[in-house]
Amino acid sequence: MRPAGLMVARGIHAAVAVVAMTAHVCAQESDFVAGPGQVGNFERSDPVLVDEVAEGLIPSGQDWFLFGEPDRGGVYGWLDGGFVGNFGNPASKFNGPYNAVDRANEPMANQVYLIGERLLPEDGVGIGARTDVLYGEDFPLAMSQGWEVNPGTRDWNSGEFYGIAIPQLYAEVGSRDLNIKLGHFYSLVGYEGVPAVGNFFYMKSYSYQFAGPFTHWGGLINWRATDNLEVNGGLVNGWNGLASPYSDANFLGRVRLKNDDNSRAAQFAIITGDEANDFSPLFQPQPPLISANRTRYSLILEARPSDSVEYVFHQWLGTQADGLAGGGTALWTGIDQYLYWKVSETWRWGARFEWFQDTDGTRVGLNRPSNPNHVPLPGNYYSLTIGPNWVPTGNFLMRPAIRWDFFGGPDGQPRRPFNDGASDDQLLLGFDMIQKY
Repeated sequence: MRPAGLMVARGIHAAVAVVAMTAHVCAQESDFVAGPGQVGNFERSDPVLVDEVAEGLIPSGQDWFLFGEPDRGGVYGWLDGGFVGNFGNPASKFNGPYNAVDRANEPMANQVYLIGERLLPEDGVGIGARTDVLYGEDFPLAMSQGWEVNPGTRDWNSGEFYGIAIPQLYAEVGSRDLNIKLGHFYSLVGYEGVPAVGNFFYMKSYSYQFAGPFTHWGGLINWRATDNLEVNGGLVNGWNGLASPYSDANFLGRVRLKNDDNSRAAQFAIITGDEANDFSPLFQPQPPLISANRTRYSLILEARPSDSVEYVFHQWLGTQADGLAGGGTALWTGIDQYLYWKVSETWRWGARFEWFQDTDGTRVGLNRPSNPNHVPLPGNYYSLTIGPNWVPTGNFLMRPAIRWDFFGGPDGQPRRPFNDGASDDQLLLGFDMIQKY
């Protein structure tokens, strides 16, 4: 950790202890729906902790399917929309430097999400495929260079707030224990993900928004070595890109180990390889760009002491060689903690406390072009989010929550990240509703 954030970072330990006493939700053994990174079933039958992107938070057991109940896949999806009230009432209507659920005090249609898939067979070897289509305010997070957008233009979308993206488009060959995936797919690195059904909270973490990639183009080998060990590894064309003059082949890998009843688990994921030293090529490229090594790792530890309580610890770090204006390596790092508590079949509570250190001001603030809260904003970012999930039926979910963000920057820094540069903190009260079909 750099000296600029050392004193502030020491202060997180007391806050972490407080959050560890707060409740967050965990569903029981048969209540989990598979995510895009999973090799296995549409509906899980074994007890699984929340161990990868878009996995295990919203119960399955839907009451109905618009296109018929999936059997080895099918066509399904969800609608997601909500509202975030910002007590600071910023004139720009941006909730600070966010690039997810970023509009203040106005309704948002975040995701109209459609999936068509064919799963690998339960037994033996076969062929599978999947395509995801997303329309809504979340579209910038699912775009990739050389596909939806090329440098200096958005080929598919002319608007800033609503657009369409195809975040997954892949085929896979093999068995459920050993297969290879080729095409466009979600990243293995990180904890939260793009699909709304995979995140407990509507308001996303800093590490989701600013720390790592969302999608990749390339190939990935998935191997379930034993009932307790899963290994993934492959080559991808950098971060969020089909084609880029600055990206070379990156290694993407993950290892996950769990005990027999999956009450304890650990996973480590990493991506490393050359990428452009400018972090905003989708919207505002700043030449001259240089290809240099960018590395991001993610360590997740999970514990479930009972059927109704789950704790998740996520520590991560990212670096970009030649990422500073005067040369040198840019650094960003942080810790996310989650505590889940299942109160009943319809009510689940959660808390998240996070610390994000943007040491050099190269990450936080990479968002829509008209947002005035943009890089450089070096410093330490913290947030505390608390709220329930209400699941009255298998097809419907509501996620209200209250969130407090606060910031500690270097001495003498005049710019602040909230209320259009005027505040060191902000208070948000938001909710969304998800309807699956």
